[in-house]
Amino acid sequence: MTVDEGAQSARQANIGGAVLQVVGRTIAVVCWASAPVLPALAVFGDLHWAWSLFSPLMVLSGCVIWSDTAEAKADTARLRQSGRPAVAEIVAAERVDPGDGSADVSVLTLRISGADVPVFEAVYRCDHEDRFRVGARFEAVVDPSDNLFTLIPL
Repeated sequence: MTVDEGAQSARQANIGGAVLQVVGRTIAVVCWASAPVLPALAVFGDLHWAWSLFSPLMVLSGCVIWSDTAEAKADTARLRQSGRPAVAEIVAAERVDPGDGSADVSVLTLRISGADVPVFEAVYRCDHEDRFRVGARFEAVVDPSDNLFTLIPL
C-alpha cells in the first residue's frame, strides 16, 4: 500500500465511553418521544398546523443521533480489541473558523506509523489547540486492517 492509498482509506474513529452511550441514546429517545407532541398540539391545542411539519425532523434527528452513538461504540470496541500503538506526526496543519461562532477547528494531515502499522497519511479534525504544529508527534491507536485511528487515549 502506498501512502496515497492509505490516506484515501484511513478513517478517524468516533470514540465514546459509557457516558456518551447513555447520553446519546437518551437524546435520541427524547427526539422520538417528542415527535408526536407537535401534531397533537396542532390538533388538540392552539398550535398552528405548520409546526407539526417538524415532527419528521425530530424522528430523523433521533435516528442520526442513535446511529452516531452506535458507531462510536463500535469504533471504540474495535480499537480496544485490535488497535495497535502508533505515532502520528503532523505534516500539515490548518486552523479553520467554522463561521458559526464556535471554537476554531484544526484540520491536521498526519503521517501515522508504528511497529505493526504500515505508514499511511490521514486527515484528523478536532478542536484547535496551540500544540498542533507541523512536526509535532502524538501517540495514536490504529486498527491496521483498514486504518481506523484515533489520537484519543483509550
